Amino acid sequence: MTARRSSTALAVIVIGAGLTLQAAPAAAQPKPQAGSASSVPSLKLTPLAPPKDPAVEMAERIAATTDRTALLELLAAGVDKTRIGARLAALGFIDLAAGSTRLWIKPGSGETFRDCADCPELVLVPEGDVRMQLSTGATPRIVEASLPQPFAVGRFEVTRAQYRAFMQQSGHVVELGCHVRAPVWKLDPTLSWQDPGYPQTDDDPVACVSYGDAKAYVTWLSKRTGQRYRLLSDPEWHHVAAGSAREMADPARLCAIGNGADETARLAHPGWTAAPCRDGFRTTAPVGRFAPTAWGLSDLSGNLWEWVDTCPPDPSVPGQPFPPPICREEEGRILRGGSWADPPAMRTLDARIVSEPGIRDQVAGFRVARDLGN
Repeated sequence: MTARRSSTALAVIVIGAGLTLQAAPAAAQPKPQAGSASSVPSLKLTPLAPPKDPAVEMAERIAATTDRTALLELLAAGVDKTRIGARLAALGFIDLAAGSTRLWIKPGSGETFRDCADCPELVLVPEGDVRMQLSTGATPRIVEASLPQPFAVGRFEVTRAQYRAFMQQSGHVVELGCHVRAPVWKLDPTLSWQDPGYPQTDDDPVACVSYGDAKAYVTWLSKRTGQRYRLLSDPEWHHVAAGSAREMADPARLCAIGNGADETARLAHPGWTAAPCRDGFRTTAPVGRFAPTAWGLSDLSGNLWEWVDTCPPDPSVPGQPFPPPICREEEGRILRGGSWADPPAMRTLDARIVSEPGIRDQVAGFRVARDLGN
């Protein structure tokens, strides 16, 4: 009896040990079902990745971002300004000052900016190579120029309102008198930029300004804003207008891009050679009423001839570089783009006229350029 009890007690101990070691008799273990995994549990451990450096994570985020708004939000928050600036530059944006703020703008995008409330509205144009036809003698020649840097250009011609601010604040003085085109070209001593001989609004381009007046305006604007304003060169004007070359060459399409001698103007001037279309204006039109170029500029064809800061080459010197390296102060300057009074032949991309720098004419105005160094 004693031996039997001992055996029983030992069996209890073994069975108890079997709960831990899974050493119970085979008859007591359930058979695994066919196709099932082993009944023995297994534990798979995945190693934890070390925490990522926040600076590295932010650098990767910046490098993967193509949205300017998102990058500017990070920039405003003070996040890694150097890296964000480099990323924006890599995406083609240029850092520039506009008044008291800084902007990132892509050349050729058509996005506008200005340096003050009554300053001309500007767009940024890309660099490029220019190929032009120049007629200075019996045989036209092709000239080429390189524009290695982007620059800003007035979206429109300078308006009467913008020019009035200059006249009121600068003390610039001009004599009365402006040349008219009908019935013959002559000086009318009663006319001025305030009254060019036809009605205008404040949004019309200012007329009856000389090359000297235009230069005085950009000098004043430069001092006022701290930026370098100037007139365009002849190659620069050609560069920004080249996007409209096809329309300029087709008289029937001229009314879509600008205001010139057309069927509307011929009602008042029956003898004019006119484009076979209607632009709706007999004289100047308020700026920006016609289709802009892909870069966002308007009125490059018609409205007013635009003074450029380039003198013509000497036709007696074959192959003289263009633009000429030096222009004497009293030497004539080129105007580009045609006007409200001009026929289609004078509104082509390569059309030019030359005028003495002191002449004021009711078909002449100007557009500004601005360098980006700031």
